[in-house]
Amino acid sequence: MRSHTNQFLVGAGIMCAVLLYTSAPETVAQINDQSQGHADKPERVYSESRAAWYEAAYSAAQISSGGKWALYPSFGRGTKLINLETGREEVEPFRAGLDRVFGETFYMGNQLAHLGERAGQRGWFLPGPDGPRLFPVPPDAIPRWSPDGSAVAYFRPMQADKGLFVGDAERQKPYPVKGGISGFVWSPDGRLIYATAWHEDGLTSLLRINPETGSIETLAEDLDAVRMLSSLSTSADGRRLYLALAGLAAPVAEARHQPGADRDLDICELELATGARRVVVQAPGDDFFPYLADGFLYWTHNDISDSVVVVPSSGGEARTVVDGAELPYWSPDGKQMAFTYGGWRLADWALNLDAGVVGLDSQARCQTKMKPIVSGYHEDFTPAWSPDGQWMAYHSHRSPTPVSSYGATGSTDDLYLRRASEGLSEEIRLTDFGWEAGVGDWAPDSRRVVFDSWERGGPRGVSKPWIVTVDPSSGKPVRVERLPLPDPIKNATWGSWSPKGDEIAFEEHIQGSGRILWVVSADGKRAEKLVEYTSSTYGGLDWMPDGKIIVYGALAGERMQIFSEPRSGGSPRQLTNDSANLMHPQVSPDGRWIACTRMAQSKEIRRLKF
Repeated sequence: MRSHTNQFLVGAGIMCAVLLYTSAPETVAQINDQSQGHADKPERVYSESRAAWYEAAYSAAQISSGGKWALYPSFGRGTKLINLETGREEVEPFRAGLDRVFGETFYMGNQLAHLGERAGQRGWFLPGPDGPRLFPVPPDAIPRWSPDGSAVAYFRPMQADKGLFVGDAERQKPYPVKGGISGFVWSPDGRLIYATAWHEDGLTSLLRINPETGSIETLAEDLDAVRMLSSLSTSADGRRLYLALAGLAAPVAEARHQPGADRDLDICELELATGARRVVVQAPGDDFFPYLADGFLYWTHNDISDSVVVVPSSGGEARTVVDGAELPYWSPDGKQMAFTYGGWRLADWALNLDAGVVGLDSQARCQTKMKPIVSGYHEDFTPAWSPDGQWMAYHSHRSPTPVSSYGATGSTDDLYLRRASEGLSEEIRLTDFGWEAGVGDWAPDSRRVVFDSWERGGPRGVSKPWIVTVDPSSGKPVRVERLPLPDPIKNATWGSWSPKGDEIAFEEHIQGSGRILWVVSADGKRAEKLVEYTSSTYGGLDWMPDGKIIVYGALAGERMQIFSEPRSGGSPRQLTNDSANLMHPQVSPDGRWIACTRMAQSKEIRRLKF
């Protein structure tokens, strides 16, 4: 599927991709969760809802040492400075003295260090009496200054295996480590650094670095932490460390791939003297990025709810078909619906995604229990039935054995095929060159499948369409060809074959949130632009059975909704007005219903009195 980890931007201490969202100031609200060993209940001090699919899951807040301010990264809008006392955004401090600002982090308490640009100089700027001053660390670094500001430590996310660099404004010394640095924090007295390093086996080490002596001490080697999101915080007395873990011990490798495994992140406490660990914050959904400030433990909480819904093809209210599911696809007779399930859990990012299926009645209501239809190690996406009902084509990152991360050695990124009538039958790999491959869609002849993929060796984030021709009897690939497109189309995704088979509709990603709906001839020689619109994610598209209308997902204000556009051109029509985000529309074979993904997401900053 589309890149998760690789598209996340370097913000102020976190790599993430966050799409368009709405924010709501919050009065402090109590939350019912299971906080271990504390009589006080957690409080919600800020929340946001966003128009995203998977892209927002990794975003997290930094908290100032006094607990008044939060820095929150936002793709396309820089970083928000949130006053946690009022729940509102402050803007003014960011721009003073700089031409552009790309990110921020806290410096010496409540002051701000800016990743920005001034007079052609780009890098990290610290506040000074005469305005911002450029500090000599690489612009791609994630830095943290010591409590008194006299020293700095940093690592470079794209070179995390180079270790941590520690020093002052004159010189920073490298501290090489095994694995790749994933997070670090200074001790309260500024004499030590605690860092986490992720390893290819999926385990994380905890290190203690003493810049004065140059020593590196390993305190733990079996932490079940996230590869790129291991924020650390220390208690005021320096005796305890707080971090997000999926479990208190090393996991069973297969558990990472199980959709239903209890592996959401919890906030854990680690006694530095004894190594003892305990959970201090536990709730449904991921709890991560802990900060201790002013007597409170702060953290970011993910509340992500996905479901497959249907709406009348003429428009109207959404009705749930399957909870905990997304990316629907109808069987040719309309009596079954396939989907992806497992959820966006940070600890095992996409490894736990499988495909399931349910039976439907004539009103598109679920009539059977879900059963797996595509399952194995690593990510599996919803299969597309061939129109003759014989085959199912799907995108997968299949690996022969359990792997520990999204891009692990041994995993694939391609289009697969299996017989529809044989349950979890043997898979046929159709391609061997995929790089963030998209979903597939069949031509009416049940022989050709269109899908898109980045090109290896080409630019990241730019998708090109491919057509795979399969032998209808064996399922073996006969031919794989790049579909040539006219020059105006540079980045075509989510191909959908017309019912007549003579045209393919694509969504083109242009600058920012801009999108264009194109209809291209099956040979790629002719293209017609139907409509331009905006979208914050992969909205998806499909044809009505008569080929006269195309439905697609697009932004309507601050939410993704479903629209229709005549094939002959004209004004688009909004079909839904849901309180959540609707995307990935798929029209039923009889044209009566549109199935789609419904995503309701809340990002919250929570705190607990410590």
